[in-house]
Amino acid sequence: MLTAAFQHTDGAVPMLFGTKAMLLVPLAVVIGMHERSMLGLFFGTLAGILWDFAAVRGDGFFSVCLATVGFFSGVLVTWYLRNCILSALLLGAVSITGVNVIYWYIFIFSKGYEGAGELLTGYYLPSVLYTMVFIFVYYYIVSFIVKLTTDKRKAF
Repeated sequence: MLTAAFQHTDGAVPMLFGTKAMLLVPLAVVIGMHERSMLGLFFGTLAGILWDFAAVRGDGFFSVCLATVGFFSGVLVTWYLRNCILSALLLGAVSITGVNVIYWYIFIFSKGYEGAGELLTGYYLPSVLYTMVFIFVYYYIVSFIVKLTTDKRKAF
């Protein structure tokens, strides 16, 4: 909830070259990586609902996208990838780019808005790069919290 508040409060996270960071996408990726598929799905859905509440269009787009991101991040780390910063960067890059491009295509390009291509290259793709910085922040914060809350006792 704190991340959603930071994302949707003007000035809480500074704009960089006219772009805003989309903080909930990397958070859904990292939580999905650490908590695996079902909890990733749950936290992704929760993050998407918080984003949809604050969005101009409350149509559930972000809930579906972030639920998918959280679920597949957990599945990929469980079966194919290691839980490391490089995997987080790979999953984050694909997820952030995917959410931005799909949003641009559905809500801007397909509606026929003039200057849609300029908006993609001037706002959405640079915001992908800006948001990637937060993968590092969230990965290490979530890793620290997981280490603090993991039961270190061994079962006999």
